[in-house]
Amino acid sequence: MRGVPVEEGIRLLQIFLSPTGNPGPGIFEVCIKPGGALTCTCSGYNGRKTCKHTRFVQSRIDSHGGTYPHEISTRTTPEDAQKAEDSDEAFRDFIIKFGKIEVF
Repeated sequence: MRGVPVEEGIRLLQIFLSPTGNPGPGIFEVCIKPGGALTCTCSGYNGRKTCKHTRFVQSRIDSHGGTYPHEISTRTTPEDAQKAEDSDEAFRDFIIKFGKIEVF
């Protein structure tokens, strides 16, 4: 998952692991753009501009008053969290390292 370029102003919200797929299992990232538009790296999103991953994230945003409730490991330190605010890339690294991965 390292090495994916981060576009300025786009924040990673959730990582999904798909145990099945074509040609096989995949890891997908849902990000939010400035203005609130969601994107996903899965092939379904590429064709339709919506997918089960973005719908899942949007439903959680809607049910939590407009914010996304990240589930973060207790292994984090205040310093880890502070560093995550330095840039979108640092935030992405933080979510990859400490965020809960949804499976479906």
